[in-house]
Amino acid sequence: MPALLRYCLPRVRHNGHGLANEIVPWARAFLAAQVLDAKLLPPAFGMNRRGYWRHFRTSPDDWIFNRAIEHVMPVIEFRETDYLAHGGEDVVPALRSFAAAHRLLERPLFAFVTEGMWGGYRHVQAAREFIRSTLYQSRYAPRNLLRLDERLDAQKIQIGMHVRLGDFVAPTSLHDYRAQPNASLPIAWFQNVAQNLRRAFGDDWQLLLVSDGDPEQLRELYSGFPCVLTADLPYRDCSDLLALAGSDMLVCSASCFSSLAAFLSEAPYLWFSQNLHSHAEGCYSMHGDSAELSAQSTSNRAALRDFLSPAAGHGGRGYAVDADGRVPQSALAAAALRRDLRRWERDLVRGGVVPISVGRREPLSRLG
Repeated sequence: MPALLRYCLPRVRHNGHGLANEIVPWARAFLAAQVLDAKLLPPAFGMNRRGYWRHFRTSPDDWIFNRAIEHVMPVIEFRETDYLAHGGEDVVPALRSFAAAHRLLERPLFAFVTEGMWGGYRHVQAAREFIRSTLYQSRYAPRNLLRLDERLDAQKIQIGMHVRLGDFVAPTSLHDYRAQPNASLPIAWFQNVAQNLRRAFGDDWQLLLVSDGDPEQLRELYSGFPCVLTADLPYRDCSDLLALAGSDMLVCSASCFSSLAAFLSEAPYLWFSQNLHSHAEGCYSMHGDSAELSAQSTSNRAALRDFLSPAAGHGGRGYAVDADGRVPQSALAAAALRRDLRRWERDLVRGGVVPISVGRREPLSRLG
């Protein structure tokens, strides 16, 4: 059998994008590499203006090799249209169908190339642990996370709050948040959420504040609430993502960074309701109705059908929160439960204890 020279790579365009934007095609290429028995190449971070090559131990001129691969080898592109044509949904079956249609497993030599955030996080669900482990193994994340762990009180409920300011612009009215991409949310909303969390949790909580804003913009937050900051940590993109994902509750900005943190998390998360699209069926989504065929519109329609199903429960991790910052009781309870589940004192394998249930028989009830 001839030696295989198969590569899978996510293509980086122009000056690259933020980390969350680069992660989706990277995860897609990772899954393709598993399906196609191919070598995975990281994105050409040398082209990225944020210098992510430092984080992921690649070379600043890595783009030369990636470009050369596309010039000297047969290129197989996997686009959104291919994904939809081969079933959509989970990208792994779509990749297997695509590979069979193009007889890729019979070919020893090619470069499989994909780009773009289309499909969102749902279609690369199978790569979630790859994303998490890649972030953990980045150059600066382990040391930063250890420093953060020393600042946090493990006994308290940890609220991760991402306040994206920087290059985002605030719309002129609440109604514009739905239409404007990369919108900077009102600081007042974050303050209102924090005030409601303080009413609910008293002194039994802390605020992990992650932001690209300057101290003056954030003064009302870090001076008024029990904050733990990450701003002094070097090269903190990966560690900020993982710290947010490890929180007991996330308060999100309208950004891909926040949505990636929520995707990697198992915790409840809060989203500014004015940034969401409302549906006549009585629910919100991050993407509005669309007649055109796309990965997002297909997912939206499937989720709406499930929402209207008589057997469907309407609970979930994501909560839409209005401008007044009032947090649903179920979200508060879920955050408190996550803190309780983290406690070593109630965890046998870490030396904790659990109650003896002698003489008590709890009735079984159907849960599904």
